Amino acid sequence: MDKVMSREVAVPLLQRMIETDTCNPPGNEHALSLLLQEFLHGHGMDSEAVLLDAGRSNLEAVLRGSGRRKLMFCGHLDTVSAWTQTAGRYPPHGAVIEGSRLYGRGAADMKSGLAAMLLAMVSLRQEGIRLDGDLLWLATAGEEVDSCGARLYAEQHSLAGLDGIVIAEPTASRVAVGHKGALWLRISLHGRSAHGSMPQLGVNAVEGMVAVITLLHRHALKWQAQDAVLGASSLSVNHIAGGIQTNVVPDHCIIDVDIRTVPPLEHARLFAEIEQELAMITQLHAGYHYSVELLLDRSSVYSDPAGRLIQTALAITGESAEAARGVSYYTDGSVLHHGGKLPVLIYGPGEPAQAHQADEWVDIEAYLASIRFYRELALRFLGTVDV
Repeated sequence: MDKVMSREVAVPLLQRMIETDTCNPPGNEHALSLLLQEFLHGHGMDSEAVLLDAGRSNLEAVLRGSGRRKLMFCGHLDTVSAWTQTAGRYPPHGAVIEGSRLYGRGAADMKSGLAAMLLAMVSLRQEGIRLDGDLLWLATAGEEVDSCGARLYAEQHSLAGLDGIVIAEPTASRVAVGHKGALWLRISLHGRSAHGSMPQLGVNAVEGMVAVITLLHRHALKWQAQDAVLGASSLSVNHIAGGIQTNVVPDHCIIDVDIRTVPPLEHARLFAEIEQELAMITQLHAGYHYSVELLLDRSSVYSDPAGRLIQTALAITGESAEAARGVSYYTDGSVLHHGGKLPVLIYGPGEPAQAHQADEWVDIEAYLASIRFYRELALRFLGTVDV
């Protein structure tokens, strides 16, 4: 049997994973769970596919050691939607290799990292190494939309028993110690319709939303925060919809707001402050009323670079603690870090800028090197015992 860390095993496995369409929506992660479950079974390892919905599942596997410590390797099965035929040169699920790159949706974000973690774990099993602790491998559904898989895992398992989590999101093979929080809001403003030739008889919700957007940006300047590792907070209005047609005064308008936070900002407080500001607008303009819907609430994640997990990773990569930074995107770590009590390491072979892009790719040598990284991390963090 070929060594699972070899190019001859690792690259075809990643290609098969990319060829499996897990674009979310709808997800269809169970098809990939079954593929990986078959791979694990073929190498003597049990796993459990935990169904969330039709066609959707998490996949869990454990390399049992002494149980003295517990380290989790975690990655997600789903990807964002495929690029269109005109947007890219390569087919999204073709898993084409050209030069040193493997192209396909999920190549960077994050099927390469997920595969590398799996292969690192299986290689330890293949070589009969007994760890002085348990290595858990979790492949989740739904990270790209609502982290439904990670939330289900957190509901069904005690996270307190873990000693650390490694998330395989793309970091260009650099150690990352955290990420910003994400607060997504949908604000609906309602007015009153009228004929376009008699706007004075209506209450224009689109024009009213201009005032709301101005208010949001002004308010964001008041609470803007900066963190030396995670960067700056931000607010961006990224979607707007309103009105019916040109000659009708619109009675509704909706915006989606993306707020990224760093400590010490608290999401509950920001939400309450925004509602207070909106209430002031409706008091000044009696014809308006509004509603605010919480679309997503992900806490920021930060791990002390002096902690054992991060120090172990830095020792392997040769980076200094001072160079450790956060990433701009959020991860399943915000669901799994047990209220900030667990250290979270973010490390993956993909280039962050490739995430969600057309002609997404991963460097094959970086992918192969990441298998060795995860393997070494498990060995150093958990240690070994004589068989």
